[in-house]
Amino acid sequence: MNNTQNIFLKNNKLNIPIWFLRQSGRHIPEYFKLRNQESNFIDFCLNKELVVKSTKLPLKYYDLDAAIVFSDILMIPWAVDRKVNFIKGIGPQLEPMIPDETQILKNINIFNKLKPLKDSISILRKDLPKSKSLIGFAGAPWTLACYMIEGQSSKDFVNTRKALWNSNKWFMDLLDTLSIYVAEKLEMQANAGADVLMIFDSWSHMIPNSFFKQCGINPTAKIVDTLRSKNISKPIIGFPFKAGSSLINYSYESNVDCLALDWTVDLNWAKKNINSLITIQGNLDPASLIPNKSVFLEKNVLSILDIMKDNKFIFNVGHGLTPDCKINNVKKVIDIVKNYK
Repeated sequence: MNNTQNIFLKNNKLNIPIWFLRQSGRHIPEYFKLRNQESNFIDFCLNKELVVKSTKLPLKYYDLDAAIVFSDILMIPWAVDRKVNFIKGIGPQLEPMIPDETQILKNINIFNKLKPLKDSISILRKDLPKSKSLIGFAGAPWTLACYMIEGQSSKDFVNTRKALWNSNKWFMDLLDTLSIYVAEKLEMQANAGADVLMIFDSWSHMIPNSFFKQCGINPTAKIVDTLRSKNISKPIIGFPFKAGSSLINYSYESNVDCLALDWTVDLNWAKKNINSLITIQGNLDPASLIPNKSVFLEKNVLSILDIMKDNKFIFNVGHGLTPDCKINNVKKVIDIVKNYK
């Protein structure tokens, strides 16, 4: 059992594991050589050879405790025929769903549609050292619904929120259906060899407060319960981005083993309020890795470590590494964490 898996054990005292969200992304020069081998991003995510190479790429640069399989949360909308496209300089574009659609596509065979992802994980688990965890992931139902209804990213996802208020039964049916697909995708990844699973709710801060349990917590709990009922015992990380005080109930009610925190969360507050039985992951501001010389970077990293040293904790950024972050800064952070006593 490797360090990242070990951290989920109760009362475990080990070196603090470290990995980074979007660690395989555009800040590493070789990534573009791989990406340019496919003109379409969906095809790139379905190319086993390129997925394996992209997943392993950051391990050439960094002494990390985990690799996260290269994929995208929108592979589920793609699998249910929502015509997903990624446009350079704009981002993902989908054919928007409308609440009065009579059918939400059900009974799609996710296992067949995403078989290249499964095969990639099987290859990676054989290729990677046993000391490195392999992380599989999926988007949370709310976040997937946001993209599927808006058809793109948004500052406020007003169409999604309007659909929730006006077409509640339809909206909840959509979330229930997506919960099934997310659980199936995670099950597939676990069975293929992923050691840890993660659920990204990137737009959870757009959920109206009165609906947070119904749209943010309950779908995640359903996914976790489904996996456990199928004897998938791998640790599960939940990431409700910028969920604020709703993190408290999420930590107790979502059934995840680990709660990932964004950079806005006060870790002292988290220690007092978050379920003490689960692991915490986070929460370095990725923007701190951009300046060529940041006088505060080391101080900030040490502050995070000092606060969390007696807790089950995985060091990470509070969101993904940005394309302009500096490799030397990432290496510096890893060195500080690895040598922390």
